[in-house]
Amino acid sequence: MNCKIIGYDFKSLEVQLQPSERFFCERGALIYHEGDIEKKLKVIDKGITGILKRTLSGESMFLVELLNTSSSVRKLMVAGKMGLLPIDMKLFPNGIICRKGFYVASTQEADIDFSLNMSSFVSGTGLVMQKISGGGTVFLDSVGSAICLDVGYGDTIFVDEKSFLCMDGNAQHQLSSSFSGKGFLGGEGLSMFQIKGIAKVYVNSVNVR
Repeated sequence: MNCKIIGYDFKSLEVQLQPSERFFCERGALIYHEGDIEKKLKVIDKGITGILKRTLSGESMFLVELLNTSSSVRKLMVAGKMGLLPIDMKLFPNGIICRKGFYVASTQEADIDFSLNMSSFVSGTGLVMQKISGGGTVFLDSVGSAICLDVGYGDTIFVDEKSFLCMDGNAQHQLSSSFSGKGFLGGEGLSMFQIKGIAKVYVNSVNVR
């Protein structure tokens, strides 16, 4: 499988599938696919609790599987709302935590769960966040060129909730909300994410308001 991100400010992903290879994306992310690529909707089965979480969050219950049924290379293209951030899941054995709706596609079937998070609720990002785990490469929605921050042991960073993309899942308990009246008056919002190290955090390079 060959994946290539195309574009500058607005990015899309071109995927070349070898025979019998599969690719996965969220419903609505597919721009086009060539003939002999079989498309199938898969239900993200997390039981009654998972269905309730997805209903509350407005998330889709389906994942699109694309299979090359031919004996030749076939192409497809997917895109998010603006940019794409590739995440090598081998670097995150405990998965990643991201804002809901940020999953776009993956080279392998991803395990997409939904966790209730009071920190994200009070900060304005919503009550439900996504936890993504699995292998291969996951592509997340982003704006601009994402920046990776390595937060060292004992260090703390404060991230604007609209700029937060994702962080490694084993540091989930180190995520909390920090309220600041000064930040609100200064235009940064009433709260920010407070993240303590050790943690790897991805943020947008563009401040979307």
